Amino acid sequence: SEVTVFDLFCGCGGASTGLVGAAAQVGQRVENLVAVNHWDKAVETHRRNHPWATVLHEDVSRVDPLDHLRPGTVQLGLAGPSCTQHSRARGGKPINDQERTHAWDVVRWAKKLEPESLLIENVPEFRDWSPVDAEGKIIPSRKGEYFREFLAALRRLGYNVDHRVLCAAHYGDATTRRRLFVQARRGQLTWPEPSHRLADEQPGLFDLPVARSAREIIDWNLPGESIWTRKRPLADKTMQRIVEGLKRFAGGPFIIPQMSGGVVRSVNDPLPTVTGTSCARLVEPFLL
Repeated sequence: SEVTVFDLFCGCGGASTGLVGAAAQVGQRVENLVAVNHWDKAVETHRRNHPWATVLHEDVSRVDPLDHLRPGTVQLGLAGPSCTQHSRARGGKPINDQERTHAWDVVRWAKKLEPESLLIENVPEFRDWSPVDAEGKIIPSRKGEYFREFLAALRRLGYNVDHRVLCAAHYGDATTRRRLFVQARRGQLTWPEPSHRLADEQPGLFDLPVARSAREIIDWNLPGESIWTRKRPLADKTMQRIVEGLKRFAGGPFIIPQMSGGVVRSVNDPLPTVTGTSCARLVEPFLL
């Protein structure tokens, strides 16, 4: 009932928090957690949320897992390798191939510690991990070559491996964030069944409830700020999106994502993906 886990590229600890809750639901307790991240603010946040865990402020590539865990004692390894050099949100900028090598640290840790299972999360474009040319562009004829080698390396360690792109809204979260998950297990692989459907998806044989809305998770008691009294005026494009929202939703509250195309959304729909470099603004108009 007591499990040992490592969490590589742990960030502020969202995956660790989810794991602790999931373990509790099946009557288990995370007894030993070793988490690693290079960013001081993330490590500080993780330590505050999980003061009992071992959180290393290090570059994963420089950490020897055998200094902290013994082979054969780890039930699960979590990993979220850097996605910035894979994500399409980069806007077509040249790819730094060196910054995409972090995923191989997952293989190194798995080889040394022999965990029973691995769960790896990344952007869907991680499947396109490939050699690049001199200009930092993916070579079309070799698209996905490194990703296939990555999966093959896990299989050579004795794991059964599978991968899927999952939408968080299908599993009870109020966001349409889509992420690639790679499972590697020494036993049988299973995937969770969706608990919700998006509003524009057709009901199936066994109808599921519609995905949770942004309205459900917004704290409406938090005071906002008038767009007319800001010290720094909003950008013209943001103002244009506000006008579009007013037209589309007849003066009701709505969301303006700063990414995902910036298309205005109703608070009755799930939120779009929110990352560390983007935000979603809530607009709540008033008639005076």
